[in-house]
Parts: sequence; C-alpha cells; structure tokens
Amino acid sequence: MAQQMINEQTFSSESIRTLAPEGTARRMTLGGTVLKTLVLFAITSAAAVVGWDHAARVIRATSGPSWLLWYFVLIALSFLAIANPRLAPLGGFVYAVLMGLFVGGISQVYEVAYDGIVAQALLATMATVLICLILYAFGLVKVTGRFVLVVVAATLGIGLMYLVAWILSIFGTDLRFWTDPTPAGIAISVAICLVAALNLFLDFAVIDHGIANGAPSFMGWYAAWGLLATVVWLYLEVLYLLARLRR
Repeated sequence: MAQQMINEQTFSSESIRTLAPEGTARRMTLGGTVLKTLVLFAITSAAAVVGWDHAARVIRATSGPSWLLWYFVLIALSFLAIANPRLAPLGGFVYAVLMGLFVGGISQVYEVAYDGIVAQALLATMATVLICLILYAFGLVKVTGRFVLVVVAATLGIGLMYLVAWILSIFGTDLRFWTDPTPAGIAISVAICLVAALNLFLDFAVIDHGIANGAPSFMGWYAAWGLLATVVWLYLEVLYLLARLRR
C-alpha cells in the first residue's frame, strides 16, 4: 500500500488543498503520526492475542477459497483509502483487526511446530525496523524516484508470485522450489524479506512527505496504515524464513 501512497499526486499542493483547504484542518505532525501508528499496532496486537487463542478457527476461516475473499476485502479497503484518504482511520482499524487475527493464528501454529520461533521472528522484525529507521533518519538511504520504482516493481513481482502459487495450489500443484527448505527456497525467502524491509523506507518517506507538504491530520492514519501493513508483511516473511531454516 505504501507504494500507492508515496507519489507526487497524494502529497502535492493541489491534493492537500482539496483534502483540507488552508486554515480548515489541523496538519499532520510526526508526534501525531507516531501516536496513530502505536494505536494501530496496539489493535493488531490485541487481535493477535485473540487469534492465538482461537488459532484453529482462524486458520479454517482464512484458508482455501475464503482466503481469496479476505484478500480482496483488504485490497478493496486499501484502494478505498487511496481514493478517499478520509477513510484511512476506519480502513486502518479493520485491517489491524483482520490481520491481527490472522497473524495470531498463524503464529500459534508455527510456535507449536518450532518452539521459540515467534519470539525470534518478533525480535528480528523489530531489529530490522529500527535499523531501517536509523539508516533513513541519518540520510544513509535516499528514497529517490529510481529507488521507489525498483522497490515497487519487486513488490509487485512478489505479489504476482503469491497469486500464481495460490492458484496452482488449488489444482494440487505445489511450488516446492519456493516452499521447501532448499538453497533456492531459502534464497527466495531471504530476497522477499529484503524487499519487505526496503518498503519500510517508502513508509518513512510517506510520513516525511506528508509533514513537509502540510497534509491534514487524518493523513497520519493513512501513513500509519501503510507502515503497519509493511511491518506485518515483514514479520510473516521472517517467520516463514525461520521455519524453513529450522526444517
């Protein structure tokens, strides 16, 4: 979602004036955005606890054909927020609840199979977010147009691979080279984790763009949602990578 957010149109002067004419709304701030992000993460964590306690039910509800339904619901929410950023608070809340339930359920399944793997994945994810934030804050990584293009292309490629793999699985075909703990499978998993981490820089740039261009306060929810989506994706990919390494 961050790739859709970070574009010239979203935070252009014209868009800002359309969303909130001068003097009619509070402006987006770093403190406010951090607070909104923490709220969404708190909701996700609370939902994850519920998902953990009801893992079997959650997995049944998000597997098979129903997975595609949940996927399209989340995609629809994302595009609604892109078309109307004022819906970002509601969309972010729904996303946090749904993904929290799924993350909690799948984490419990992996924890049963590989003792201690959830703590390892959480620590690795938090360390990655912190490192990326430091690199961005000190200007060691610049989010240029070319950087955005490369990250977006890589992310879309991964999304297409996910979709193809899911469609093939319906017909009984499993992409063993990707899912098995082979050198190729592990290399692909590492590459996906790296792309997910690179998306963090786009999220940080979204926040910078919004503050610098005087975006209205509710755009903080917009940016917070994008950051949450990236961190959740990163955590899941780290979890899958650790599972392959354990196997």
